Amino acid sequence: MSKNIVIIGGGITGLSAAWELQKHAGDSLHITLLERENQWGGKISTKKLITPEGDSISIDGGPESFVTRKPEVWDLAHELGIQNKLTDPGSETSHMYVLDGGVPTPVPLSPAAFIRSPLMTTKGKLRMLAEPFIPAKRDNADESLAEFASRRLGVEAMEKFIGPILAGIYNTDPHRQSILTTSPIMREMEAEYGGLFKGALGRMRAARKQKNESKPPRFIAFEQGAQDLIDALSVQMEANGADLRLNVETVKVEPHANGYAVTLGDSEVLYADALILATPANASAQILDGVGTEVSSMLEKIRHENIGTISLVYRAEDVQMAKRIHGLMVPRREGRAIDAVTFTSLKMPTRAPQELLLLRVFFGGGKPELVEFEDDALLSKVSEELADLLGIAAEPIEMVPFRWPCSFPQADVGHLDLVDEIENLLPKGVYVAGSSYRGIGVPDCIRQGQQAADDVVNYLAL
Repeated sequence: MSKNIVIIGGGITGLSAAWELQKHAGDSLHITLLERENQWGGKISTKKLITPEGDSISIDGGPESFVTRKPEVWDLAHELGIQNKLTDPGSETSHMYVLDGGVPTPVPLSPAAFIRSPLMTTKGKLRMLAEPFIPAKRDNADESLAEFASRRLGVEAMEKFIGPILAGIYNTDPHRQSILTTSPIMREMEAEYGGLFKGALGRMRAARKQKNESKPPRFIAFEQGAQDLIDALSVQMEANGADLRLNVETVKVEPHANGYAVTLGDSEVLYADALILATPANASAQILDGVGTEVSSMLEKIRHENIGTISLVYRAEDVQMAKRIHGLMVPRREGRAIDAVTFTSLKMPTRAPQELLLLRVFFGGGKPELVEFEDDALLSKVSEELADLLGIAAEPIEMVPFRWPCSFPQADVGHLDLVDEIENLLPKGVYVAGSSYRGIGVPDCIRQGQQAADDVVNYLAL
């Protein structure tokens, strides 16, 4: 008799868990995947626009490129047979700027640029160059990104350089952000080589030794949008017999016999031998209240903040930039209403026709209330910021907003210890996975979904 597995949450984590179960368990499992929204993918969402001339514009609401140092996206695309849809978006760091005192300032990424850069004082630069002589941390205790960057590179480097970039990527406060959760590679370099500069050199030497080996580019993207990954997963799983359900609200989970009863919004009850919650921790806390109030309380300790993006399409001739800027990070100390800007069509020209410019603005970190703004008010505020910071005064011809209220996890210092406690409190046969737990990036979520699937297989002794 086959076992029933219910997965709640149809983002990339839940889809990856279902794919892994289906791939390895075959007919021994009946897999049901539940998603309350009307499409799969969670924050991975691509919208297509068609211009009057019939050209296509591809707009990603959430992640649009992926690092291959974590190979999960690359590997999954090959498993699904959609590797032909991958493209190399080039360096994610070229033409990158940070707002400093209201002025977009280039991020210095070469020794010459670093020496000439006005971003830091001479004293700050000398302190940063002293990094190889700073003793390495000898314990495994967590610390904030701000503590790590200040300790190794100096306070000025943290405030003007490292902090704004990494805090911008993770949309969080560097003074609270856990280095072990969001940027463990820096601690790994410190532990292995004694510091960041030595670590960078060591990894460069290792890479040169492997230069004849076939390996993917540093970053990859899907030429027509990341939704291609989601569509391939859902279509292939349905074709292989998985029960995938959209527009389904999960009301509660309760113990039943040797498993669990999952009550849906229409009062249908599903019975599961094992359960994977691939929802944000704040949503999982409510769902699991019926099986353990203590674990629900622990899940609620993981903070979730607002986040959103708005993509704007301009006629290229209407936006004349004095500098070639691919991305602008906006530190919270600047007190602006937006968090970052990326010029998508400059980084990935296939996303829009040449005569158009596609850019994307991130918001919700510095000013969480923007996520609650109506479209017109949001566009007005964002346009005001773009005009002030980048001189873009033109009216966009299209706008596409995405909003995710209270659903962007914040990994505070000690986060992994909290996750350990949560996992220890979970009832047998219940697993949690996703961006709220052991890494926020898409590769991290895929890995966690796969691990949850492996845990289910081991639990059921399949």
